[in-house]
Order: sequence, then C-alpha cells, then structure tokens
Amino acid sequence: MFDSPLISGDVLREVIAKAPRNLDNLDAELLFIERNYIFHYLEGNRHVYKSLTPEVLRNAFANEPTDTDWLSKSVIRHGSGVSGNWIVCFFPQQRYSLQVGQEQFYLPLPSFVFMGIGSSYFLWAVKKNQFEPNLIVYHAPLPNIMADGRICWGNVYPTSVGLSNVEAVWSKFIGSVFNRDYTQGKSRKYKNNIIEQLKILNRKEKISSRCRYPVSDLVPVRNKLTVAQAVKAIIKNVDCG
Repeated sequence: MFDSPLISGDVLREVIAKAPRNLDNLDAELLFIERNYIFHYLEGNRHVYKSLTPEVLRNAFANEPTDTDWLSKSVIRHGSGVSGNWIVCFFPQQRYSLQVGQEQFYLPLPSFVFMGIGSSYFLWAVKKNQFEPNLIVYHAPLPNIMADGRICWGNVYPTSVGLSNVEAVWSKFIGSVFNRDYTQGKSRKYKNNIIEQLKILNRKEKISSRCRYPVSDLVPVRNKLTVAQAVKAIIKNVDCG
C-alpha cells in the first residue's frame, strides 16, 4: 500500500506493474532475483541491465547518512543478512530472579552471550566477565534452551530483533516462567537436570551474598567452539535455511 503525496499516479502505476518495467516514469530499478542483483536503467532509448555484487551495492549507499541512535552498552555487534537484522549482546555475571514452574529463585548466573537474528534467539554462557570473541561458549545453565543455544519460547512469540528492542526481548526471556524442558546436558554434576543446580545456588545465596556460579560446572557446546565461530555458524545456517 502506498500513501505518499510526493509520488504521482503515473509513477505508482509503473511501480506496481510487473517487472522489468518500461521506465516511462521511473529513473531506474533494482531487481532481486534469486539472491542476484540486477540494475535496470535507460541509456537513451536502450534498456541496460547490469548485474551487481553485494559489495558494489554497499559502496553505492556508503555515503548515505545513517544513525543507530544511542546503543545499549550490552550490544557488542550487529549486522544484517538475508534473514534480517542480527544482534549480539553480552551480559556479565550477575544475580537474577527466576521463575521456574511454581518456584521463585534468586541466584547468581554466569556471563551470557545473547544473540537474535530475525525472530530467532540464542543464548550461551561464557566463563569471563570481560567479553572477547574468542571465548569458549558453554551451554547456558537454564531450562528451555536447545542444544544449539536456540531459545524455546513455548507459546510466547518474540518480536524480530532490533537495536531498539533487543534488551526488552532479553528482559522478557529472563523474566519468563521456565519449565522443565531442555534441562539435560547443562551441568557436569547434575547431568540430567540443571534445575537441581539452580536450587542449590538459590539456597546458598540466602546464606551468603558472595555466592558465585560455579563456572567449572559449565558444559561446553562443542570442543573449543568460540563465540565468534558460534555467531558465524548461526548467521550462515539461518540465512541458508
């Protein structure tokens, strides 16, 4: 639907015509054909079609002014691809209030790397409080997260990720009600149920505020898989899927 007084009826009729268009009222058009980019324009009375690479397109728009607005301090990287925007956030270790079934916990958790791409979200744990792209990624010690780090939202449907809403999505996730899905393989000590580890930490926190998450109990996602490698794989797999 078009709603602009600056575009004439003749232009609109040509815009909605089947491509490629005659260019009677348009200066040129850019066609997206199976991930190929074709630039169509008139040279005198001759129709010219040029195949463009993504690099050429990026350079063509490089001088266009852009503004991300003020970024959240948690955002460490963002970009876009076939599947839409993607953003990576880092949250150092801290205490969280968690609702697990009918139980309310308050406990320390390790540092997290949180990634959104399109409307899919992923979460991994790392052992350090300062972010580095070569940190090894571990299974986040929480229920409702699949083996590849993908968050299972149940009947909750998160919005597509953007710089303006990524922290709101994170808050929505960490403040949601967790159940007992995907509890295995996230603790060396409690291999079958990470919730047992969370219960112990909840009790320890009540005794001492100096309690920390035992990062030695974290389970690696894959042998020496780094944050950079995990993010690259997610972008490739989602864009190709």
